[in-house]
Amino acid sequence: MNATTVLERLASIHRGRMWIIATDVAAGTAESVARLEEWGAAGAMVIAAQEGIGERPDVPIHYTRTGGGETGMHAIRAFEAAIASPGPELLEAVDRFDPHRRATVIVNHFSPLMEAAGRRTYGPRPPAQAALEDKTIVDGLWDEAGIARAPSLVTTVAEAARASRQLETRMGTVWVADNKEGFHGGNNYVRWVRTTEDRTEATAWFADHADRVRVMPFLDGIPCSIHGWITRNGIAVLRPLEMLVLRRTDRTGFVYGGYANYWDPPWGHRVAMRHIARAVGERLSARVGYLGAYGIDGVLTAEGFLPTELNPRLTAGHIAPAEAAGLPAGSMVRAQLAGDLELDAAWLESALLTAGDAARSGRAVATQPEPLAEEEMSIRFENGLAHAADENNAAALLKTGVSPYGGIVMVEFDPAATPKGPSVGPRAVAALALARTTWDLDLPPVEPAPDLFVRPR
Repeated sequence: MNATTVLERLASIHRGRMWIIATDVAAGTAESVARLEEWGAAGAMVIAAQEGIGERPDVPIHYTRTGGGETGMHAIRAFEAAIASPGPELLEAVDRFDPHRRATVIVNHFSPLMEAAGRRTYGPRPPAQAALEDKTIVDGLWDEAGIARAPSLVTTVAEAARASRQLETRMGTVWVADNKEGFHGGNNYVRWVRTTEDRTEATAWFADHADRVRVMPFLDGIPCSIHGWITRNGIAVLRPLEMLVLRRTDRTGFVYGGYANYWDPPWGHRVAMRHIARAVGERLSARVGYLGAYGIDGVLTAEGFLPTELNPRLTAGHIAPAEAAGLPAGSMVRAQLAGDLELDAAWLESALLTAGDAARSGRAVATQPEPLAEEEMSIRFENGLAHAADENNAAALLKTGVSPYGGIVMVEFDPAATPKGPSVGPRAVAALALARTTWDLDLPPVEPAPDLFVRPR
């Protein structure tokens, strides 16, 4: 097996068929539409919630305006509800594109929808995989796999404060919700609790959004993830990815700031993280016959990597190395789940590890409730600060625009000007600070998580 055979197989699956891409942001679909055209698709259409930042594809686009919601997860769920139970405007737009009802819908990789916009979907996530999203049940999986984890208590919201006092360290505890309102990510349903006031606020918030919460001690170090991909003949285990979970300095709290794979943990910890990913993959396969991609989030603490949650789906940790290898991860997972594509685990691991180590990428993001006009500025980094730059000395591109949950600020790091090894957290913080002052944005002050394994120069 090689990349050419995989791409040829994917082309044969998509050739001559009508496709509808349903996702939150239209700008993110330009590459997918171009790929469908390259594969010989009979036609393509996009359904989105917002335009987004960047190039839109030159195909019919229907915008289903759903409103921002309280969090990014609310916006995602609102969009999914809109395509699951489409209104007359959406159905009319789809019927104009596909009057003979032959089109198939490509939904986000985390969606279990078997039908969307009045058409069947391709390769939806199986319900048994989606059920693994619940963050309050994951400790049983860690224990089955025989991997070290932090102590935790799963309790009712009313008892969470008591559990917090039992587990807190000098840096407090972290609470995460069950799936009462559906699956969640991006730290939307996570709270860092350090003070009596924090406990009171967290209890009130979770009472409106959850029945149960998992309480853990705060884990200090670099938030990161490790990834696997299960095939019928084995498990491909990939490289670690840094998660930019920034810390508010004006009050207790996290800001999810994106991801990057420039950071390299010490080699021994990388090996240990990959061992954890393989052990978890073996349990997922045994438990539910799992196929496809999964990720494990956690923190590289002074004691090593400790897992915090399972993402039973495709993540940036798969997409980034796959793109570097010239492979469309989303199309591969969907075809795998649909039973149309078999992958060799040893080949997949070698291809994605090699590409992921050689080609680094990543971006930092921040959001605010109100939409933002599109702005763009080249920046450089010096002495811990970000400054405006010209194209000759730029190290990143700073952009603003509209997102499904309001406005978004994005920092795209230039691989040629971003060092491999160190965390990009300090650069993300510096870039967001520059955006705040340059464009007078409502962004909270933040600081990066510490890398506890930085070697002295």
